[in-house]
This record gives sequence, structure tokens and C-alpha cells, in this order.
Amino acid sequence: MGRESVICIIPARYGSERLQGKVLYKINGKTVLHRVYERALKVKGFGAIYIATDDRRVAEEGRRIGAEVIMTSSDCNSGSDRVAEAVKGMKADIVVNIQADEPFLPAEAVEKPLDMMKKDRTLYVTTSATKIRKMDELYDPNIVKIVFDKDGYTLYSSRSLIPYPSLYFSKNTPALLKKVQFYKHIGVYLFRYDFLQTFHRLPVSPLERIEKLEQLRIIENGFKLKVAVIQRDSPCVDTLEDIKRLRAME
Repeated sequence: MGRESVICIIPARYGSERLQGKVLYKINGKTVLHRVYERALKVKGFGAIYIATDDRRVAEEGRRIGAEVIMTSSDCNSGSDRVAEAVKGMKADIVVNIQADEPFLPAEAVEKPLDMMKKDRTLYVTTSATKIRKMDELYDPNIVKIVFDKDGYTLYSSRSLIPYPSLYFSKNTPALLKKVQFYKHIGVYLFRYDFLQTFHRLPVSPLERIEKLEQLRIIENGFKLKVAVIQRDSPCVDTLEDIKRLRAME
């Protein structure tokens, strides 16, 4: 079989519920969207990179930073639905969704699950996760927790703490992080083109609607989502406090 073609789409909307226009906020001189685009450029294997949006302001910023922009409808149920709409009619074997609120995304967050898909043609959707290293992230609903089986397939994702270590759990015990390993989801999804369109045709699932997590649509419909565990963290932007923290980090 020949080499598989890979397209990256960065779905970016203006109307985020928690922080309106967050992709246009600046972190030390560069917008969040600009930083995400720069990170995408560092990933090996992309044949093309596009920003997909329904908002003129986001589109203007995308063009300003030199990106190709695809305009989509405003009624997309999730970022992956926006990606599916953006790539319709394109030719690609694998479509990578890099969420627009991951300004410090490490390249391995995409390259590792992409390598998994290229080595195993039976995989039709993959994502990334990393170990949670900070106690306060366990209780932050903006940090999406993920659990997976012995083969690395997602069992569930939640904004709540999972798994819950009931026998010896105490939030006042930092040593807990050494006893139980928790994982956070990183905002990337890699789809085979046909499965992306299958996902897009599925209605929003009940748990997806409750948790506002698009990966639950995959799991609820009986599909398998493989997880690549990576070493580096990828702090995302959900609140103004996140922006302030990331400004201080760099």
C-alpha cells in the first residue's frame, strides 16, 4: 500500500461558551490561534494545514498569520463536525483535528497517534493523553479526564475525576498522585477520512450532550478510540485565568 495523505484542520470558533473569542486573545504578543498554527507547522507529515471557522474575525486572523482558511456553517455540533464539513470533497486518507485552544501543543501529541494509525490500518480514530501531574487539575472541569483499557482503547472521558479511588482517597493527600495514575485528554483527534464522515452523520449522543465532549459520541456508538500516551503536557485555554497563567509561564 502507498503512502497515506494527511490533512490537518484547526477548527476555531469565536463563540466559546466559557471565554468568548478566546482564540484571539494574545499570549505575549501572539494570539492563541497563531500559536496553535505555529505548533501545527512543526508536526511532521501534514500535506496541508487549514483553519476552519464560521467567524469573520477568526478568518481575518487566520489569513493574517498566513494560514489557508475554510469557512464553514455556524451550526456545527463540535470541532470534529466542523472538520468533517471543511474536508468534504477533499482527498485525504487521514484527517487531523487540532483544537484551537492548545497553544503549546507538543508535536508528539499528533505524531505518536499518527504513527500508530500508519502502522495499524485497522485503527480509524486516535487521540492523545498525558499523565496528570498537578493536584488542582483533578478537580478542574475544564481538564478532561480519560480512562482506557489494557490495549489503550478509551473506556470513558469525563470532566469529573475518573477513576475515583474510593478506598484511600483524600484531596489533602498529595501522595495520592503516586498511588493512582490519572490521565488528561489532549485536544487532538485523528480520523480516517471515511470514519470522520461516519462520525459527522451520527446525532449528538446523550453523554456527549451532558459532558460536552465530542469523543463520547464515538464511544456511545460502539466505536473504538485508541489513545497514545505522551510525555509532555499541553495546557489548554478555557478561561481568562488560563490566559494569565500561560502568559506568566512563557
